[in-house]
Amino acid sequence: MNDFTVKLGSITSDTGGKSFSFEIKDAFFEAFAFSDIKHVDISARAKLDKDGENIKLNLMIKGQINQLACDICTDELSVEISGETNIIIKTTNEELISTDEIFYIKRSENQIDLKHLIFELIVLNAPKKQQHALDRQGNSTCNKEMIDLVNKYTQIQEKASDDRWDALKKIELK
Repeated sequence: MNDFTVKLGSITSDTGGKSFSFEIKDAFFEAFAFSDIKHVDISARAKLDKDGENIKLNLMIKGQINQLACDICTDELSVEISGETNIIIKTTNEELISTDEIFYIKRSENQIDLKHLIFELIVLNAPKKQQHALDRQGNSTCNKEMIDLVNKYTQIQEKASDDRWDALKKIELK
């Protein structure tokens, strides 16, 4: 059994559910070679409640992703991350495809590995644009030397006008 596997047999409706805590460190991402995220310090909490035949899973993460490259100046930065999701775990005898909200497992299985679900929650809550925060005055905290270099070598080119579009722009709509 690995550190992210939860035995489902221990979860009963009369116990009020069970909670599990996980510490996500750099080694967690070694199993996900295609991930851009490599260096983290994240806490995850899973709360499982039995609801009839189903199990409700509440999964929460909170922490920090480290050693990311800023999209603007390429300097290293760290970003705070937090997120939560609710999933219903259903047991079945059939091979069914899980969705975002419902996770199917075979009745013969008595445990669930939360590693991939935690990974998905981290990736979905990671910022899409990674950049340094603004200071209190609203100014960028990016590396000024790098910004100057980018501006120096970036040339804004005037786009050639298309006569067809120019003619359409002259049409007056009433």
